[in-house]
Order: sequence, then C-alpha cells, then structure tokens
Amino acid sequence: MTALATPTRSAARGLTCPGCRIVLDPHNGPTHAYVGASAACWELYRRLTSAPFAFERGSRLRRLVEDTYAVQHPGVPHRRSLQSVAVHLMGLCVLLERDGEQRRLVPVLGRMPARKTMPLHWLAPPEPNGTMTVADVLEVGSEGAYGKRIEAWAGGVWAAWKPHHPTVRGWLDAPCMHLS
Repeated sequence: MTALATPTRSAARGLTCPGCRIVLDPHNGPTHAYVGASAACWELYRRLTSAPFAFERGSRLRRLVEDTYAVQHPGVPHRRSLQSVAVHLMGLCVLLERDGEQRRLVPVLGRMPARKTMPLHWLAPPEPNGTMTVADVLEVGSEGAYGKRIEAWAGGVWAAWKPHHPTVRGWLDAPCMHLS
C-alpha cells in the first residue's frame, strides 16, 4: 500500500492553522464547529482518518489520532470546546499512561448512580502544542510506519500538556469516573 499524498506546505502564500500552527496552502473546504483547525489542516485530518488502511473505530491508533488532533486544535474557551479538550486529554492519559484501561460507572445497589457533573474548566493550551502535526503523520513513506509516527505525535502532544497532567488525572480519578 502506498503512502498518502504529502501535504502542500507553503510559507510564502500559506495560512497558519490556529491549532497546530502549521502553514499550509489555503483551502476552501469545511472546518469543524469547535475544533480550532484551519480548513486545510482539517482536510489533512479527514484524509488520514479515511485512508485505505484507516484504523478501525475504537482501535488504539484511531483513538490516538482523534484524541491527539482534538487536543492539538483546542479552539477557543467555550463549553463545547473545553468539554472536547477535557475528554480527549483524558483519552490520551488513559491510552498513554494507563495502558488503555476502560473506565465506566459502577452500578450501586443494582442501579446506576445519578450522573454527576464533572468540574471541567478551560485549560490554557501549551505553546508549542507538540512538535509534530497531522502532516508529519501523512508524510510517512510506508503503511507500517504510520503506527510509530502516530504514537510519537500523540506522545509529543501529551507531553506538551504536562502542566495540566495533574488536573487531567484528577478528572479521571474523580468519583463519577470510578473504575469498575
């Protein structure tokens, strides 16, 4: 299987993605409602997630791609974007630090407990927000190398958020996120 086409980067006439800061040629395509990505960068993400070798929904690599991209493109402080970033940061923590353990609510006396609201709040994104981007993943020359590149990209973005790791771990360990 061949590698995906290399993205076109052009500092001379390009636009900077507000999330990952990559400079790409302008693109008139769609963007996401609250993920803070340029149309050109969003197109790269869509290309990666729809590739012939695309990772099965729910697989570790697919989840890493989704979580990493969302965290690297946090958008602006707003309810939907802060919830998205929080959930995807927790996903990265579970996948990278906790070996992918599954978390769910535990029934109490045969019933699910009332859902508690998580005390989520906006976390200031780091600068830089990782050293790799979705474009770096797309530049890999062989199908077998995608997994390693995705792991490196995810690890770099998670490391960039290190000042917020205690908060993210606290969200995961809160009583309403009790491990069964």
